[in-house]
Amino acid sequence: MNEIRNLSIRKFNPGTLQSDGEVIDQFVVRQHELDIVLNVLRGNVDSPSCQHALVVAPRGRGKTMLLARVAAELRKLSGLLLPVRFMEESQEIFILADFWLETLFHLARESVAHNPEFAGQLRETHAALTERWREQALEEHARAAVLEAADRLGKKLVLMVENLQTLCENVDDDFGWKLRGVLQSEPKIMLLATATSRFEGLDDATQPFFELFRIIGLQPLTTGECRRLWQVISGDAVSEREIRPLEILTGGNPRLLVIIAGFAQHRSLRRLMEELVKLIDEHTEYFRSHLEVLGKTERRVYIAVLDLWQASSAGEIAARARMDVRIVSTMLGRLVNRGAVIVEGSGKKRLYSAERLYSIYYKLRRERDESAVVENLIQFMVAFYSEGELAEMSGMLTAEASQSKAIHDGIERTLAALPQVRGFFSGIAQLAIAEPSQQRVAIDNGKDERLLQEIYEAFKEEAFEKVIETVDRAFASDSINWPQVSESRVACASFAKAFAHKTLGDSEAAIVAYEEVVERFGASDTPEVQVLVAWALGERGYMQGKLGKFEAAIEAYDEVLERFGTSDVAEIQEWVPAVLTHRGITRAMQDNIDGAIADFDKAIQYFDTNDAPEVQKWVARALVCKGMARAQLGEDEGAITIYDEVLERFGSSDAPDFGREVVRALVYKSMSQMTLSLAEEALHTCEELERRFDVLTGDEKIEFIWRARWVRTKALVVQEKYGAAMDDFQSIYAMFDPGKETMLHDMLRFVPDLIAAGASEHEFVEILSSDKAKSDVLLPLVVALRQRIGEEVYAPAEVLEVAADIHKRIEAKRQR
Repeated sequence: MNEIRNLSIRKFNPGTLQSDGEVIDQFVVRQHELDIVLNVLRGNVDSPSCQHALVVAPRGRGKTMLLARVAAELRKLSGLLLPVRFMEESQEIFILADFWLETLFHLARESVAHNPEFAGQLRETHAALTERWREQALEEHARAAVLEAADRLGKKLVLMVENLQTLCENVDDDFGWKLRGVLQSEPKIMLLATATSRFEGLDDATQPFFELFRIIGLQPLTTGECRRLWQVISGDAVSEREIRPLEILTGGNPRLLVIIAGFAQHRSLRRLMEELVKLIDEHTEYFRSHLEVLGKTERRVYIAVLDLWQASSAGEIAARARMDVRIVSTMLGRLVNRGAVIVEGSGKKRLYSAERLYSIYYKLRRERDESAVVENLIQFMVAFYSEGELAEMSGMLTAEASQSKAIHDGIERTLAALPQVRGFFSGIAQLAIAEPSQQRVAIDNGKDERLLQEIYEAFKEEAFEKVIETVDRAFASDSINWPQVSESRVACASFAKAFAHKTLGDSEAAIVAYEEVVERFGASDTPEVQVLVAWALGERGYMQGKLGKFEAAIEAYDEVLERFGTSDVAEIQEWVPAVLTHRGITRAMQDNIDGAIADFDKAIQYFDTNDAPEVQKWVARALVCKGMARAQLGEDEGAITIYDEVLERFGSSDAPDFGREVVRALVYKSMSQMTLSLAEEALHTCEELERRFDVLTGDEKIEFIWRARWVRTKALVVQEKYGAAMDDFQSIYAMFDPGKETMLHDMLRFVPDLIAAGASEHEFVEILSSDKAKSDVLLPLVVALRQRIGEEVYAPAEVLEVAADIHKRIEAKRQR
């Protein structure tokens, strides 16, 4: 099954009220385990005694799905084996007679489809035997009825019983031995059971199930299996790197992965991880149910396991639960049997932990300080597992100041959570939110004038919700005769609403509002309105790209260029190279580097045809982006040539916009020089950067000083000037803001580079550990480095797995 299909896979009770075809289609992992089970069952067909099988795995690992798939396969083959599936919880079984009565009941249900008359006879037999519950020979008669049914069918019965460990807890003392006797002596009956753990009776020679079963364990899904399951459920193809954080968070648990995939359809990794808290909140009842089914003492111990959030000894759990360790050990045994807790090791070295996401749920629900630990891990994983090249390219989307500093500052705060994603602010609001006296549209002293004034004042106050409310209220009002109001003014109000949604970070609402502008005013031939429509289309494309809807974004950019590419309106002419540049960036984020370069080249062509500063700014931006695209292709020498072209064309300009692009070009030039191991040349470029930083201010200046110091640090390491390099790294760490994803991404990219190049892990550990708030965000990195210097580190399993991937990245870089 090579095509990717979007299937509604059951989280619970797979196979119930589903056709065999649906079950087969949904069974996309565990093929190896399926083959093992089927081989065991087929081997019983001609054998005088049957081999029985037990599938062991914690809850959510796919035991029920595997049994449903086995049953579908046996029915499909129509051979000598007939599946008889019990309910997931066999709560009516207390003695062996109950077991055989349940077998008759489910055998009748299984027979309805292919032999309804026989099924009716089985139901009658079941009813008659049930009425004889007082007879001591009931178990014998019920077993005889089952065996007679097997004879009449000419098939061996595969009894599928789930949660065998729970069943054994509820039955009388001789149940197991009596059942073992039948299973060993009667070739018509084979048992395929499941259990949430390898319970003690399996390894105790004094217990009835000792060495009775072929035990098949279901391990966590591999990265490849997670990727395959994700593709089939969500319809989205993802790389192994993208699926890795979800594999870690779910522990390779198919049920948890299905829950997340159902929520995350067509969301990017970044957006999904950002919304993970929302997902967990929406499944509160699911997570809470695992607590509520536990007894008081068990729950107390389980909560201690959740809160510790790492593999812990019985003594550590007892201390956290404030309970006697003997009682805790007993409760842990019960929790392991329930499948609520996983145990590793044996004897005094046993360590206990909960299934993935359960501890995260508990931390998020407990209190802010606790949830910060989870949020730090998620933030770290987004930065570590995102594609570095895409982060570099999307980093070119920097904000442009609008005419109102207050609005610009508000936008900066709104977008602070995603600093690498900035949008089309060039020229925006020149019409919609400019001072009324500056507007190109004549305004009469009427209600429409007051409306625009009210909108402007709301923007000025950064009251963006008020902007939306004011526009909606005005459009719903009967007091304004809208047909008499200038189309330009109405378009301004509509655009202002869309812009306010964007400023508030509500991408979906912004897209809808921008679409309303396009639909309502797209046919207008008024130049001022055409400008707003062109801007709205471009803005819509940007917002769709932000949501990972790259195809839709490109369609919006295409429409701008098709409708307005040859416009003679000055504001639109200035907008075209911006749209081309952003379409190129979007194509680069789709790995269409050739298409991206073609777009950048088209934008660069405006250099000789339009000398407007706004146009030239985008030409400079397109040149830098083209250089970055060439670097993505591994053509760093060509990239350096392009960066030099930026310096040649714009290096002598005093305009801040051009100065920023020159600084960008120098930063990325130095990075390409380091890729080519030109350490001395990179240091010279960094010196040139130092002389140009005065053209920058605020966060932008910090960002580029930060990048330049990284390049300088790496160049010094390559030159084996380790002392000077670590001095530079200390200054970098002093600048590090854990809340800025670009900085976090750089930290995770460059520290492994420096270590692979020969820098000391010991010194990194010392520096990184010097600031607790920062080291908390970098926990997996700190753990990885501590492990590399030989320390034994205890941490949540999720953190340890990320740390293991950091090890792999360092070693891969070292080998290169």
